[in-house]
Amino acid sequence: MSSLENCKLLFVDDEEQFLATITKFLRRKKLDVATAHSGRDGLDWFDANPVDIVVLDIRMPGLNGVEVLREMRRLKGDDFGVIILSGHAHTDIALDAMRGGANDFLLKPCSVDELLERIDMLYDRLLALRFAKAQGGKT
Repeated sequence: MSSLENCKLLFVDDEEQFLATITKFLRRKKLDVATAHSGRDGLDWFDANPVDIVVLDIRMPGLNGVEVLREMRRLKGDDFGVIILSGHAHTDIALDAMRGGANDFLLKPCSVDELLERIDMLYDRLLALRFAKAQGGKT
């Protein structure tokens, strides 16, 4: 497991209790976590701040997770990772999210350890891609 202490994470979910619980756990693991309770708030924060990984709920009022993801990719390209969370095990939802630019997809409820493992793996890949770009390599 890599050191996640430098990882800037944005967690966007409209379920306030779930968000509070998971954020508390991630902060205990020394992650720098910002939160948003809606897609619009998440986009506003994302646009104004550096971020390494975004964890997005798929179903939220207003903008859903896929809409938010597409706008984030439009704003900042692929220099960040995205994990989509969904309480619905529909293949079309997962495919839509992956086509929209998600790097990973987890079903709720997921264990916090599984989420942390996925964040860690995605952050490692992101750092490797950034290193390759800095060295002039292809990604």
